[in-house]
Amino acid sequence: MPNIYGAARIAKGITQERAADAIPCSVRSLAESGVRIPPSETVVRMAEIYDAQYLCYQHLRQTSEIAQRLIPDVRECDLPEAVLRLIDQIYDFADAREDRRLITIAKDGVIDERERPEFDRIVSKLDEIVQSALAVAYNKGG
Repeated sequence: MPNIYGAARIAKGITQERAADAIPCSVRSLAESGVRIPPSETVVRMAEIYDAQYLCYQHLRQTSEIAQRLIPDVRECDLPEAVLRLIDQIYDFADAREDRRLITIAKDGVIDERERPEFDRIVSKLDEIVQSALAVAYNKGG
């Protein structure tokens, strides 16, 4: 089973040799064996050649502990599924008037201990919306 670099290349229908020539680098530098991780500059070229921005996103999460902590994991899916999930979450957020609650909590610039649980719950919902928006941006069709 190919790693993320090989999967992106295969999805584009490019041979390892053509990819290495286009980057340019050696076939070994493509790091599809899973033993090595290619340098970020190589991954940027791969993403351009394979038309796969998501590869940079995956690479960053895979190679940086900070990115793993701060950047949400995005489940790759088809565009219709990604869009429907995002729109559904946005409507749920609006229908529950979470935006109004967030304004009420934040308007004094202080989140007190009474407001903290609700604030954390709202931020968690916003995190889910961000994840869904990223899934739209990095869907299988795009």
